[in-house]
Amino acid sequence: MSETAPSRFLLVSAVVCVLACAAAAVVPLATGAPRAFAGSVTSSGLLGLVFTVRSVQLLRATGRPSLPAAVLTTIFGGWFMIAPLLYSDTGFLPTAGVQLAGTFVSTFGLYVVVAGFTGETDGAS
Repeated sequence: MSETAPSRFLLVSAVVCVLACAAAAVVPLATGAPRAFAGSVTSSGLLGLVFTVRSVQLLRATGRPSLPAAVLTTIFGGWFMIAPLLYSDTGFLPTAGVQLAGTFVSTFGLYVVVAGFTGETDGAS
């Protein structure tokens, strides 16, 4: 068990990253995006899930953010925001869905990174 429990917002931020990464993986498939875009983003989303889930697992186990997992999570969020712009004829729904998911992953992932650098673990920080 952890010595200190993470703040509720920190834990929720990490969980939001998991859910948004899963959404980024599913949106291209659900919206009929072109195969190249769907393959790229879905595989990236599945790989991103590995790091987001690991981030939550380590946060719960140690009470502190794992910087490697949080930084990689944030990088995947950036990729989800940029990827639709690199493919032609992606379509509105796949673009909007993946970019929205990327915004959530980047924003909340970056919060976890900053919390890791500043040492936030409980609500008192």
